[in-house]
Amino acid sequence: MEIIPVDDHITAIDHNLLNIPGAGVSYVVRGDDVAIIETGTSLTVEHTLAGLDELGISRDAVGHIICTHIHMDHVGGAGYLAAVMPRASVYIHSMTAEHLVEPSKLMSSVRRAVGEIAWPLHGDIKPIERERLRPAEDLCLDLGKDVLLEALPTPGHSPDHVAFWDRRSGGLFIGDGASLTHTRYQLDFPVTPPPAYDLEQHLNTVKMLRQQDIGRFYVTHAGPRDDVSHILQLTEEMLRSLAEIAQDALAKGQDEDTHALAARWLPCAEDDDENRKFLARNLGDLSVRGMLRYLKKRQS
Repeated sequence: MEIIPVDDHITAIDHNLLNIPGAGVSYVVRGDDVAIIETGTSLTVEHTLAGLDELGISRDAVGHIICTHIHMDHVGGAGYLAAVMPRASVYIHSMTAEHLVEPSKLMSSVRRAVGEIAWPLHGDIKPIERERLRPAEDLCLDLGKDVLLEALPTPGHSPDHVAFWDRRSGGLFIGDGASLTHTRYQLDFPVTPPPAYDLEQHLNTVKMLRQQDIGRFYVTHAGPRDDVSHILQLTEEMLRSLAEIAQDALAKGQDEDTHALAARWLPCAEDDDENRKFLARNLGDLSVRGMLRYLKKRQS
C-alpha cells in the first residue's frame, strides 16, 4: 500500500490491484465530508482501509463510495467497504446497479472475460442493500469546502461508464474512459473488454472529452496525469490500431489466436519486467477479444 498525494483535497491509495503495485488506486476526496472514488477488487480492501488509517480517516467519516462502472476492478470492494462504513452510500450507474445487489451473474461474466489465470486475482463481491445504492449518472455531490463532484457519462469501455468532475481542481476522475496509464511500467493503452465494449461509443466519448476543459485526468490505472490531450490522442490511435488488427484477422479467418493479435498490438520483450508483461499480455488479450466480439456483432 502506498499513499500518493495528489491535491490539497485529493489523495490516492495504491491498493496493490492484481497483486501489482502501481496497477490501481482508490482516490480519497475530502471536503467537510469524505468520498472514495473507485474501490478496486475485494482483495484490495485491506490496503484501502490501511491507507485510510494512515490518513487518519475513520470508517464513520466516509459518506460516499463512488464507482465509474460495474467491472470488478472498480466495484469489487464496494460491498466490503460499505459493510464497515455505515454512513456511506454507493454510487453506480442505474443500468447496472442490480449487479451489486445480486452479483452472481456479474462474477460469472467477469470470470469468462478475464480467463482462469487472472480470475483468482479478482476476488468476489459482497452484495449491497438496494437502499444504499445511488445512480452515479445523476451525481452532483457537494462535499463542502468548495469540493463539488459531478457526473459526466463516458460510455464505450462499458455502456454504464461514468466519469466524475472535480470542480475545485478542474480534473476528471476518468476511470477507464480513456487509456490506462501504467507509468511505472511504461504502458499507456485503452482497454476494450468483452462482452459489452462499443468502439463507436468510445470514439464519440474521446471526441466529447476533447471538447471539455479538463485540467487533469485522475486515472484509476493508475494515478494523476496532466497530459490530457496526449492521452486522448493516444487513446484514439490505439483504438483504431486495434480495430484494424482485429478486422484484418477476421477477414483472413485468423481471429482464433488472440494472444498473437495482442502481441502485435502491445509488443513486449521476454526480458521485460514481469508485471509489465502480465499487464500487456492479459489486458491485451482481453482487449482483442472484446474488439473481435464488437466487430462480429456489427457484421451480424
